[in-house]
Amino acid sequence: MTRGPRQGLPAVWDGYAARTFRLPGYGGAAVFLRSQVRPARASGANGTALAFDVGLLSPDRVTHYLARSAGLGFVERLSQFLFRAASDFHPEKSLPTFIDEAMGLTVSAMSSTDARVAIEVTMIEDPGAPVLDPDSIDFETSRAVLVVASHDLRRLGRNGTDGTLGQDLAS
Repeated sequence: MTRGPRQGLPAVWDGYAARTFRLPGYGGAAVFLRSQVRPARASGANGTALAFDVGLLSPDRVTHYLARSAGLGFVERLSQFLFRAASDFHPEKSLPTFIDEAMGLTVSAMSSTDARVAIEVTMIEDPGAPVLDPDSIDFETSRAVLVVASHDLRRLGRNGTDGTLGQDLAS
Protein backbone atom coordinates (compact mmCIF):
# COMPACT_ATOMS: atom_id res chain seq x y z
CA MET A 1 0.00 0.00 0.00
CA THR A 2 1.37 3.42 -0.97
CA ARG A 3 1.50 5.81 1.96
CA GLY A 4 0.92 9.54 1.92
CA PRO A 5 3.74 11.96 2.72
CA ARG A 6 2.61 12.59 6.31
CA GLN A 7 2.38 10.14 9.20
CA GLY A 8 1.86 7.03 7.10
CA LEU A 9 -1.66 7.95 5.95
CA PRO A 10 -2.87 6.07 2.88
CA ALA A 11 -2.70 8.04 -0.36
CA VAL A 12 -6.07 8.98 -1.85
CA TRP A 13 -5.47 6.78 -4.91
CA ASP A 14 -4.96 3.62 -2.79
CA GLY A 15 -8.69 2.95 -2.80
CA TYR A 16 -9.29 3.84 -6.44
CA ALA A 17 -9.74 1.03 -8.93
CA ALA A 18 -8.95 2.03 -12.52
CA ARG A 19 -11.84 1.51 -14.94
CA THR A 20 -11.78 0.85 -18.66
CA PHE A 21 -14.22 1.75 -21.42
CA ARG A 22 -14.45 0.62 -25.04
CA LEU A 23 -16.53 2.04 -27.88
CA PRO A 24 -16.30 -0.55 -30.69
CA GLY A 25 -17.06 0.09 -34.31
CA TYR A 26 -17.54 -1.99 -37.42
CA GLY A 27 -14.41 -3.13 -39.21
CA GLY A 28 -12.23 -3.36 -36.11
CA ALA A 29 -12.09 0.31 -35.12
CA ALA A 30 -12.54 1.33 -31.48
CA VAL A 31 -11.91 4.04 -28.90
CA PHE A 32 -10.62 3.09 -25.45
CA LEU A 33 -10.53 5.08 -22.21
CA ARG A 34 -8.89 4.06 -18.93
CA SER A 35 -9.34 6.18 -15.82
CA GLN A 36 -6.62 6.89 -13.27
CA VAL A 37 -6.09 9.16 -10.30
CA ARG A 38 -3.19 11.60 -10.58
CA PRO A 39 -1.66 13.12 -7.45
CA ALA A 40 -1.55 16.91 -7.14
CA ARG A 41 2.14 17.20 -8.02
CA ALA A 42 1.55 15.35 -11.32
CA SER A 43 -1.72 17.04 -12.24
CA GLY A 44 -0.77 20.60 -11.31
CA ALA A 45 -4.04 20.88 -9.41
CA ASN A 46 -4.62 21.67 -5.76
CA GLY A 47 -5.67 18.08 -5.08
CA THR A 48 -5.83 14.77 -6.85
CA ALA A 49 -7.42 14.71 -10.28
CA LEU A 50 -8.98 12.08 -12.48
CA ALA A 51 -7.10 11.55 -15.76
CA PHE A 52 -7.61 9.22 -18.69
CA ASP A 53 -5.52 7.15 -21.06
CA VAL A 54 -7.08 7.38 -24.53
CA GLY A 55 -6.59 4.75 -27.22
CA LEU A 56 -7.55 5.09 -30.89
CA LEU A 57 -7.65 1.80 -32.78
CA SER A 58 -8.16 1.27 -36.49
CA PRO A 59 -7.39 -1.82 -38.60
CA ASP A 60 -3.98 -0.40 -39.57
CA ARG A 61 -2.79 1.42 -36.43
CA VAL A 62 -3.16 1.99 -32.71
CA THR A 63 -2.32 5.22 -30.89
CA HIS A 64 -2.30 5.88 -27.14
CA TYR A 65 -2.46 9.22 -25.32
CA LEU A 66 -1.53 8.76 -21.69
CA ALA A 67 -2.67 10.52 -18.50
CA ARG A 68 -4.83 13.18 -20.16
CA SER A 69 -6.57 15.51 -17.73
CA ALA A 70 -10.24 16.12 -18.43
CA GLY A 71 -12.55 19.08 -17.95
CA LEU A 72 -15.19 19.17 -15.25
CA GLY A 73 -18.04 16.74 -15.82
CA PHE A 74 -16.21 14.96 -18.65
CA VAL A 75 -17.72 11.55 -17.96
CA GLU A 76 -21.29 12.84 -17.70
CA ARG A 77 -20.99 15.12 -20.76
CA LEU A 78 -19.53 12.40 -23.00
CA SER A 79 -22.11 9.90 -21.77
CA GLN A 80 -24.92 12.31 -22.69
CA PHE A 81 -23.35 12.92 -26.10
CA LEU A 82 -23.20 9.18 -26.88
CA PHE A 83 -26.79 8.64 -25.75
CA ARG A 84 -28.05 11.52 -27.90
CA ALA A 85 -26.02 10.24 -30.87
CA ALA A 86 -27.88 6.95 -30.50
CA SER A 87 -31.35 8.40 -29.93
CA ASP A 88 -31.54 11.48 -32.19
CA PHE A 89 -33.03 10.77 -35.62
CA HIS A 90 -30.24 12.69 -37.43
CA PRO A 91 -27.48 13.29 -34.84
CA GLU A 92 -25.17 14.68 -37.54
CA LYS A 93 -27.60 17.61 -37.86
CA SER A 94 -29.00 17.98 -34.33
CA LEU A 95 -26.04 17.18 -32.08
CA PRO A 96 -23.21 19.67 -31.56
CA THR A 97 -19.67 18.32 -31.55
CA PHE A 98 -18.47 17.11 -28.16
CA ILE A 99 -15.35 19.05 -27.12
CA ASP A 100 -13.14 18.64 -24.07
CA GLU A 101 -10.41 21.24 -24.45
CA ALA A 102 -8.44 20.10 -21.40
CA MET A 103 -8.06 16.61 -22.87
CA GLY A 104 -7.80 17.72 -26.50
CA LEU A 105 -10.69 15.44 -27.48
CA THR A 106 -13.54 16.05 -29.93
CA VAL A 107 -16.25 13.60 -31.00
CA SER A 108 -18.62 14.32 -33.89
CA ALA A 109 -21.55 12.49 -35.43
CA MET A 110 -20.81 12.54 -39.17
CA SER A 111 -23.74 10.60 -40.68
CA SER A 112 -26.40 8.11 -39.66
CA THR A 113 -28.92 5.53 -40.77
CA ASP A 114 -31.76 3.95 -38.83
CA ALA A 115 -29.35 1.42 -37.28
CA ARG A 116 -25.89 3.03 -37.44
CA VAL A 117 -24.05 6.25 -36.65
CA ALA A 118 -20.70 7.25 -38.15
CA ILE A 119 -18.54 9.13 -35.67
CA GLU A 120 -15.22 10.90 -35.85
CA VAL A 121 -12.94 11.01 -32.81
CA THR A 122 -10.08 13.52 -32.82
CA MET A 123 -7.27 13.90 -30.30
CA ILE A 124 -4.89 16.86 -30.25
CA GLU A 125 -1.42 15.41 -29.74
CA ASP A 126 -0.31 18.22 -27.40
CA PRO A 127 -3.17 20.51 -26.28
CA GLY A 128 -0.65 23.05 -24.90
CA ALA A 129 1.37 23.38 -28.11
CA PRO A 130 1.25 26.62 -30.12
CA VAL A 131 0.39 24.64 -33.29
CA LEU A 132 -2.27 21.96 -32.78
CA ASP A 133 -1.59 18.60 -34.44
CA PRO A 134 -4.79 16.52 -34.68
CA ASP A 135 -5.00 12.74 -34.88
CA SER A 136 -8.38 11.30 -35.79
CA ILE A 137 -10.26 8.15 -36.68
CA ASP A 138 -13.77 7.76 -38.01
CA PHE A 139 -15.91 4.67 -37.97
CA GLU A 140 -19.48 3.43 -37.94
CA THR A 141 -21.05 1.82 -34.91
CA SER A 142 -24.56 0.69 -34.10
CA ARG A 143 -27.06 2.80 -32.21
CA ALA A 144 -27.44 -0.05 -29.70
CA VAL A 145 -23.69 -0.02 -29.00
CA LEU A 146 -23.83 3.75 -28.41
CA VAL A 147 -26.62 3.34 -25.83
CA VAL A 148 -24.70 0.63 -23.97
CA ALA A 149 -21.50 2.69 -24.20
CA SER A 150 -23.22 5.76 -22.75
CA HIS A 151 -24.15 3.73 -19.66
CA ASP A 152 -20.78 1.95 -19.40
CA LEU A 153 -18.91 5.23 -19.63
CA ARG A 154 -20.31 6.46 -16.31
CA ARG A 155 -18.27 3.79 -14.49
CA LEU A 156 -15.02 5.54 -15.42
CA GLY A 157 -15.47 8.24 -12.83
CA ARG A 158 -16.86 6.01 -10.11
CA ASN A 159 -15.06 4.13 -7.42
CA GLY A 160 -16.67 1.12 -5.84
CA THR A 161 -13.70 -0.20 -3.86
CA ASP A 162 -13.72 2.14 -0.88
CA GLY A 163 -17.38 2.75 -0.15
CA THR A 164 -17.71 5.85 -2.36
CA LEU A 165 -19.86 4.20 -5.00
CA GLY A 166 -21.81 6.89 -6.78
CA GLN A 167 -19.22 9.63 -6.29
CA ASP A 168 -18.18 11.04 -9.67
CA LEU A 169 -14.54 12.00 -9.28
CA ALA A 170 -14.53 13.90 -12.59
CA SER A 171 -17.09 16.50 -11.59
